Amino acid sequence: MAMWQVVFKKEFKEIFSDSRTRFNVIVSPLLITPLILALVGSMAQRQAKESGAETIKVGVVGMQRAPQLMEELKGANKIELEPVASVEAAEAKVRDRSHKAAILLPEDADERLGNGDSISIPVVQDAGNEASEQAAKRVKNLLTERGDLLAAKRLQDAGLSKQLIKPFLVGDKNLKGSGGSGMQLLATFLPYILALSAIMGGLMAATDSVAGEKERGTLETLLVAPLSRRDIALGKFCTVTATALVSSLLSVVGLFWPFYIKLPFFNWMTQDGLSLGPAAFAAILLVQLPLAVLGSGVLLAISTMARNQKEMQTMVGPIILVGSVGAMLSMLVRADAALYWSLVPITNSGLVLKQALQGMLNPTFVALACGTSVVYAGIAVAFAASLFKRENVLARF
Repeated sequence: MAMWQVVFKKEFKEIFSDSRTRFNVIVSPLLITPLILALVGSMAQRQAKESGAETIKVGVVGMQRAPQLMEELKGANKIELEPVASVEAAEAKVRDRSHKAAILLPEDADERLGNGDSISIPVVQDAGNEASEQAAKRVKNLLTERGDLLAAKRLQDAGLSKQLIKPFLVGDKNLKGSGGSGMQLLATFLPYILALSAIMGGLMAATDSVAGEKERGTLETLLVAPLSRRDIALGKFCTVTATALVSSLLSVVGLFWPFYIKLPFFNWMTQDGLSLGPAAFAAILLVQLPLAVLGSGVLLAISTMARNQKEMQTMVGPIILVGSVGAMLSMLVRADAALYWSLVPITNSGLVLKQALQGMLNPTFVALACGTSVVYAGIAVAFAASLFKRENVLARF
């Protein structure tokens, strides 16, 4: 057995003997992450239902001038219409949230409707308030519904069919096996989660591997052992990389197992099934390796430069921030992004995952993303290895 393998075996065993590592690397991605995702989705669904069932107050400017239109709007489900004196007063009530939205009626609304004309009805909303936006949407749906009824009545009075103004009846038909909302959810969150897992998964291992040994005073013993610095660096690097890979791969399992083990708690996410071909699975697995290597190389280099674990945690903060931003960009950028995105570290891996989940793999993009990730990872590993040859760094106890 090569000496670096001896170091790897020793370090890997010690890392996973720690209950904190087992929880963060195994339990959390397998159970905690999917449970949190399911909880967030359930709360979002519940909030949407409660929002639709809430009675909202809507101000109406010009209510007294349009009795016929107000008659048309009567009976609205969970919408209370109240008169407001002016546009300024309506805006003030929406701004102070005493009204969720407001309708501005023109002075000649009834006259124009009676003549068969159309009228413009602006709906005042607070774009920075989600509740106001939802209320405005309900008001617009109400106006559209009543407008359709009024149009149908006009056609009937003229002896015409309402089908004349609706030549198309448009509906939705989802592709079988497309995965539906569950796949959309995975395509949004999985790249972000996996990119962070590749970094955060190896964080504890990297912190303990060098900075922790400096703090405990055990690194000196390892340095005077009959081992080359190269073997020590390679063994520790492989330990951090293996830990990061375990974390990221278990994150994949944690997000996929609810689709195969049907539980009521995950039904909202899994009811449309999961559609992933062999190429998609291969791409997901392929992209994890360079991502884990890149994260491990950077973390090991920081751990080597740090004097102790506290200093390591301070120094790694900006790295986690940069990694989070890169992972977040993969949520915002479309899967069919331009090729230059394949050169952006972390984001490129996330976009490959998104392409795999949406069934639109671009071989050129995948090749460039994997190639550049390998280059970045190689630079990080080379830098980390070079630090083990510098006595002034290793001697910073």
